Amino acid sequence: MSSPSTPQPANRPDCSVKFPAYWGDVAQESALGAAPLAGEVRCDVAVIGAGYSGLTAAIALAERGLDVRLLEAGHVGWGGSGRNSGSVIRGFKTSRTGLIAQYGRERGGAMAAFGDGTVQQVFDLIARFDIRCDLRKNGWILPAHNAAGLARTRERCESWTADGTKGLAMLDRAQTAEHLGTETYMGAMIDHECGALNPLAYARGLARAAQGLGVILHENSPVTGLEHGPDGTRVRTAQGVVRAGQVLITTNAYGNGLDRESGAQLATIHTHMVATDPIPEEIAARIMRHGQSASDSRRILHYWHMESDRRMLFGTRGLLDGPRKNGDFAHVIASLHRIYPELKNIGISHRWAGRVGMTRDFMPRIDQPRPNIWTAYGYCGRGVAMASSYGTLVGKVMAEKGNLAQIEVPNGPAPKLPALPLRRMGIVSVTQLYRMMDMVA
Repeated sequence: MSSPSTPQPANRPDCSVKFPAYWGDVAQESALGAAPLAGEVRCDVAVIGAGYSGLTAAIALAERGLDVRLLEAGHVGWGGSGRNSGSVIRGFKTSRTGLIAQYGRERGGAMAAFGDGTVQQVFDLIARFDIRCDLRKNGWILPAHNAAGLARTRERCESWTADGTKGLAMLDRAQTAEHLGTETYMGAMIDHECGALNPLAYARGLARAAQGLGVILHENSPVTGLEHGPDGTRVRTAQGVVRAGQVLITTNAYGNGLDRESGAQLATIHTHMVATDPIPEEIAARIMRHGQSASDSRRILHYWHMESDRRMLFGTRGLLDGPRKNGDFAHVIASLHRIYPELKNIGISHRWAGRVGMTRDFMPRIDQPRPNIWTAYGYCGRGVAMASSYGTLVGKVMAEKGNLAQIEVPNGPAPKLPALPLRRMGIVSVTQLYRMMDMVA
């Protein structure tokens, strides 16, 4: 038997202690309050990480008759699944044409079809399990911040439509201003098939569904090591051990060293968000009046939407290691006020941040680094829809004792990144370069 790995604890304090997300204050789905793992147990599959990919995989596994234990270092949705913007956006960041050019017509076309269906996967899960997450199917807008951004946005709309994607349309400058309530943007693409939700409530609803199917959930159970043997893997926590035939690691940007392979292939950045106080009705009536969410054409993008309680939620790239004080959100608030100057006198009620897992080629992965170990990671800011769909897919393949060759989405290890010190320097340098490029192209 191999020696156990000794990663850092996954539940170490982070910025959520000082800056809790808005979502917990308004989530209709209650916290689970599941007991930590204690003692030694056995199961068919141990899933590590109770975010979207881990939860949907657990559901898919349990539906196919497997005995599943789900281990979460904090609480359900503690990582990115409870801190993101709530936008439900479909597809990979690469077009169908780009995927076919890279992967070939058959495989690239299958990937594009998978990407087109990721939003509907979320909608179906919510309907099937009656998840109370304030789902709104109002669409998503991609506004162009300059002429170059407009050209890229128009090319995307035209090429995706030509490739068979339904529900896309271009908005001219006046239509964009009417939808967004700002004159800042030159035009936009709208995807009518997308939506928004409370991401923490969605995660909690998935956990409730998994429990209803027999999945045993353990919160506050950070995994401290894996021991691989001929009869499976021993998954260790501080107070217990799970003996599992198969293990799925879905910690993504909140990984703690258990999967060294994906750790070498994943960069993490922080995104910072704010929520305003409720906006007066006469102002709110002019902003995001049709209820879409938005994220613009910048490389260091801005993203936002209006909540049902008339709070504007707005975010952008944050500090590399996350916020430490209120002032670390100043750039977020300044960007909000540049787009909506009428909100300068509206207070900020919430500030929060979370990590995003990025691969070098901006494609998420499913991998199988050992015969009985699976991983899913690298959603690059599209986690609500993509992680839900990846989790469902990998759960089905594991249950059927399949292999990577059966998976139509990008699989195997992502391209390796430089060692961590160089990686951090690279993230800072690329961020600065992107900010400069956004000014001109």
